[in-house]
Parts: sequence; structure tokens; C-alpha cells
Amino acid sequence: MLQKEGMLDTLKQSVSKAGDLAMEFFGKDVDIEIKKDGSQVSAADLAVNELLEAELTKLDPSIKWLSEESPIDKNRVNAPYIWVIDPIDGTRGFLENQPDWTIVAALIEKNCPILSVVYNPVKSELYSAETGKGAFLNDQLITTSSTTDLSSAHIISSKSHFNRVFTKETEKPSNRTWNSSMAYRIARIAEGAADATISLTPKNDWDIAAAHLILEEAGGQISTHLGNGITYNNEEIRHPSVVATTTSLYEPIINKTKTAIK
Repeated sequence: MLQKEGMLDTLKQSVSKAGDLAMEFFGKDVDIEIKKDGSQVSAADLAVNELLEAELTKLDPSIKWLSEESPIDKNRVNAPYIWVIDPIDGTRGFLENQPDWTIVAALIEKNCPILSVVYNPVKSELYSAETGKGAFLNDQLITTSSTTDLSSAHIISSKSHFNRVFTKETEKPSNRTWNSSMAYRIARIAEGAADATISLTPKNDWDIAAAHLILEEAGGQISTHLGNGITYNNEEIRHPSVVATTTSLYEPIINKTKTAIK
């Protein structure tokens, strides 16, 4: 049986160490490759991935591994535990010297995240959570905002998705911003710095698993745009869309995203 006591602290330490490594590449010319799906992978992504795999597999070698920058293990689906990792979430922002990329790690048990960390090394912001124990930013308890008025809500979304959901000018929330890291967008909702994020394009397990737990432990909600729940380490690791919000805004936003695409 997995010994979970102290694992979150070790996870935080490992991700912090990975952040130090990533910062050695940040702001410099970095070797870049184009993957089969057209996305970019940098030398920093690969170095951070290697460090995290070395650090985390030492905890318990029986825990399976799922990372954006590693070959997908065909035997992972029936595993009781699996690490889900994105070495650098928001690689494009990282390469453009933007401060909103993160390092993301979650431990999944029975398709649900039970330990997670989302770390922004540039801003020294480390979000963490453990099931049933709350969500934290730099070890300080966080909760979602108390916003109830959608018109005044802060939405993190691309302009195209924002306009697709809020079609009438009179209905559009007053504040829209953008971050390149999906995990960071969700974590900012968890801390109360934003109220919702909407993505109508597919996301993988590693994009959202860690932030999912942090948001729920902070009092928020996450689902697909149709309101379907999200679980992890299934045969299909790609999810059609993501909507993450405060609990008070979940229903009015889902009512709009359900009609945005079907």
C-alpha cells in the first residue's frame, strides 16, 4: 500500500528543484523541436521532465508515469497510482520570455488527483493541494472569490472563445485576460485572482489534473463545456474542453458554454 504521508512535501520540493532548473534556461536561446502535433518542445521541457522523473520515481517505482514529454505507457490505465506531469505548461510563453508558464505535477489514484502542485518559478508562486486538506499558495490557505455577478467577473480566456460564449456585448463580463498556461489559469481562480476560465479546445490530462484538485479544494468547480465531469488516466487522455469557475458562477457560465458548441 502506498505510503502517502509526507509525499506532498516531497512533491513540492521536487517541483521547486525543477523550477530552479527551468529558470537556468529562461530568457536564453533554447534549442527547440517541433513535435508531430505541431507544438513546440524545448530543451528546458526535456530537462525538467528528466529531473522530475528521476526525483518522483524514487518515491515509489511502482507508480506509473504520464508526461507530455515522455512516451505513453500502454500499461498505465489499470495502475492504482500514476504521476501526471507537464514539465512546462505554457511552453510558448516560456520561449517568449513571458512570466505565466508553470511546472505541473499530480498524483492520480483511481482516476482522481489526490496530490498536486502547480508552480510558477518566475513569480515564486507554488500552489498545492491534497485531497480533503485544502488548497494553498506558498503554504497559505486559499479560496475562490465570492463574485456572484457574471457581468463583473474576471474571465481568463482567449478572445475567440470569450466572444463565442458571450455573444452579446451587453452580456460580456467586464474583465478578460489571458495566460499561456492552462494550469496557471485554473490556479488563479483557486486563489481568487480570477473567477473563471473557458477553453473550448481539447486539453490533455497533464494540462489540468493538478490544477483540478487545487481548484476543488479551494471551493471551485471544473468540467467540460457541457458540464460533464473530468477524470484521469483513462484510455483517452484528451478532454474536449475545460470550464473552471467559482461555484457561484458555474451554473450561469455552463448554461452559456453548452450552447457555444455541441
